[in-house]
Amino acid sequence: MPLSARILEHARRQPERSAFVLGEDRIGYGELARRAAAVAVVLRAASGRGDGLLALGTGNSPVFAELYSGAIAGRGRCAVLDPSWPRVQAEEVLRRLGPDLVAAGRGTPIAEAARDLGLPVLVDGGGQERDPRLEEALGASPEEELTPGPDESPFLVGFTSGTSGPPKAFHRTRGSWRASLRHGGEVFGARAGDRTLVPGPLSHGLGLYALTEALYEGACCITLPRFDAVRARSALVGHRATRLVVVPTMLRGLADSTGADTRAGNTGRADALPDAFPDVEDVVSSGARLDPSTSRRAMALFPRAHVREYYGASELSFVTVRHTPPGTDPSAAEPGAVGRPFPGVEVQVRGEDGAPLPAGETGTVFVRGPLASSGYLWDDDAQEGRDAGGGSGFRTDGEWATVGDLGRLSEDGELYLAGRSGGMVITGGLNVHPGEVEEALTRLEGLEEAVVLGLPDAYLGQVLAAVVSGPGTAGLTRARLRAECAALLPRHKVPRRLWAAREWPLTRSGKVSRTALEDWIAHGDARLVPVPAA
Repeated sequence: MPLSARILEHARRQPERSAFVLGEDRIGYGELARRAAAVAVVLRAASGRGDGLLALGTGNSPVFAELYSGAIAGRGRCAVLDPSWPRVQAEEVLRRLGPDLVAAGRGTPIAEAARDLGLPVLVDGGGQERDPRLEEALGASPEEELTPGPDESPFLVGFTSGTSGPPKAFHRTRGSWRASLRHGGEVFGARAGDRTLVPGPLSHGLGLYALTEALYEGACCITLPRFDAVRARSALVGHRATRLVVVPTMLRGLADSTGADTRAGNTGRADALPDAFPDVEDVVSSGARLDPSTSRRAMALFPRAHVREYYGASELSFVTVRHTPPGTDPSAAEPGAVGRPFPGVEVQVRGEDGAPLPAGETGTVFVRGPLASSGYLWDDDAQEGRDAGGGSGFRTDGEWATVGDLGRLSEDGELYLAGRSGGMVITGGLNVHPGEVEEALTRLEGLEEAVVLGLPDAYLGQVLAAVVSGPGTAGLTRARLRAECAALLPRHKVPRRLWAAREWPLTRSGKVSRTALEDWIAHGDARLVPVPAA
């Protein structure tokens, strides 16, 4: 059943039940339906047609759920923007999208970029302050406005990092998400009446799907303005959350925050926060594989929880799911295990000749099913790849698609990943293409060459590191680099560890050897000089 129809159904049956909670702000299903209908009316008026596009850049805001739900009603579309994008990136994305309406916080880079481009802006003032245009449209009928669109129609524009230029934008159809939502209870333990805590950004796929799933089931989605481990622990207690949707870094943060002070201000003394949360029955994790240490810590925090990890990609959606019931020893899993295919999804591993490989052999992972995206709206990487005789990570072969990840299948159909595509770094559950960061670093004055790597890190999974050279390394500090990168990169893409190279390890072809560079870092080679913090 379409999401719009489900929201209407929940609004009729349980109008006062909380649908979305952020801090002291909450909206029930009845109010959500009314306000989503108003959004649909305003978007249609702005576009002059039924398939208007709303660029949603508010981040985790009290109005996020109603803007999203209203924008995708009927044949409407929603592009969910990351509010952490620097101004230049936000402006380029908006210029390419050409949305009919932009929703953003007052004075933010997205709002300012939209105004410079002459795009109409719905301003989110925070709290209960909503744009007057939405208030004027509150008389709209939810039954008339929250109508379902056809399966094949696009409803969502998502974004994934490119190796250069702006983020790549891809389309999702209504049918692709409806196919996955039908299996929410079976795969992710989603139920009506759940209280789901999503402490991370709703602008990322993990958080956005968790919100959609909660609204589909008639559950309550609880979120925070931004991730904070102590506030998340407080929310788990205060709302008696039954489900938690996170990336592994957040799990490590929750475990590390035991005994911390209660900055959230909701629970009184620090000892009011428990060391375990028995109300949580399901933990959903993605973004990177849970290592055994993090799994053990998660099971100690949530002793009654069934841990459900999924492997996927922005362009492919869910590929496989791995289940760890309570009481299971996480160290028993083989390295690289990411579970079995999501319902309706087929997985195939192919060799260099494109032929399927037998079980146990490593090759490129291909996926077939109803969940994959409809392709890119733009892809600068693909054009660069064609110019150089290559291509981007995402490609299709008939009904099959791949992002270039490497893996192998066991005899019983479990998938084991051997490597992520394109040397991608996954830090704190977020994807970072090294090439994008390298390009930004070499645009800084005095830096002539840069190589970006992902190094193992107990907290982030991988920490972003860079080795740079050029006259600008004299007097360089990590604090200065972070400040100078602020206009070029989101915060999570700025390297946390930094070395200046006195010389580079080169391959026979004259390229920098990343393998040798990692070895130099590991052994403290004197040819690399650590850059001080300040």
